[in-house]
Amino acid sequence: VKAGAPVDQTIAALSEYMEPGDCIIDGGNEWYQNTERRIVEAEQKGLLYLGMGVSGGEEGARNGPSLMPGGSLQAYNNVKDILGKVAAQVEDGPCVTYIGEGGSGNFVKMVHNGIEYGDMQLISEAYDVLKNVGGLSNDELAEIFTEWNRGGLESFLV
Repeated sequence: VKAGAPVDQTIAALSEYMEPGDCIIDGGNEWYQNTERRIVEAEQKGLLYLGMGVSGGEEGARNGPSLMPGGSLQAYNNVKDILGKVAAQVEDGPCVTYIGEGGSGNFVKMVHNGIEYGDMQLISEAYDVLKNVGGLSNDELAEIFTEWNRGGLESFLV
């Protein structure tokens, strides 16, 4: 469901069939203030609400994403075992933890996206300078980026 009004419409339709204590998990990229408003609206109906940042792209869809739930602690406690099974697994456990109250899960995802997009911009600018100013070939660029990805610059983006 697309963020914004379509989410509100979906919640309104679904809440007609929900009972007090049921939980809504919004796993979309949503503005954290919308999440905070929806938490209040859900509580007025006796419902629990989690706004959950989800990160991982295609890889996460196949192997488990990183989950950033925020909102009702009671809702999180009710679903944490399920989220732990859905989330990516690493050496020390699943890639999920309760972030905090309100829209904090979506806020953390927003900050994550800002950092990621900044990194992508830096990578593209490095490529452009090396290619167009430095005159490097695609093979030479591939070597450089491969080397960078073996050192301190290693990341999923490089």
